[in-house]
Amino acid sequence: MIELSLSELNRSSFYEMTLQMIEQICDDYARKDDFGTLSMANQMVCDYLENTYSDFSADVVFQIESDGVTFQYTLQSGGFQSLAENKDGQNTALYVLQSLADEITFSSDYDTLVSTFHVKTNMNIQRSLHHQEVRTRIFS
Repeated sequence: MIELSLSELNRSSFYEMTLQMIEQICDDYARKDDFGTLSMANQMVCDYLENTYSDFSADVVFQIESDGVTFQYTLQSGGFQSLAENKDGQNTALYVLQSLADEITFSSDYDTLVSTFHVKTNMNIQRSLHHQEVRTRIFS
C-alpha cells in the first residue's frame, strides 16, 4: 500500500491540491480512465465544504493498493454530518458520491469521510516509492 497525505488544506488550496494529487495518482498507477470518476467524487466533497463552511481546514489521505484507491477526508473542525443526512433522497452531493464510489463511510463523530473506489492499479513499488519521495519534497 502507498499512502500520500495533504495536510491543512483550506478553502483556497483544497480543490487545486487534491486535483493535482488525483492527476498524479492516475498517471503513476495507470488509472487515466478513472480520472473523471475520482475527480468528480472529490469535486462533490469540495462543493460540500465550500457550501457548508466559510472557512475550513482539512487533511486528505490517499491510499493506493493494487485493488483500489481510497480517499480519507478529515476536517479539523466541523464535520460531514449534513452530507451524511439524506432526507428523502434530496442530498445530491451524497447521491453523486454514492454513485461514483464503491463505498462511502463516515466516522461516528462525522469528522471523517472515507470514499473507496475498487479499481485495479498498476502498482510498481519501486517507481511508486520514487514518485512518493518526489511528491513529498514538492508538497512539503
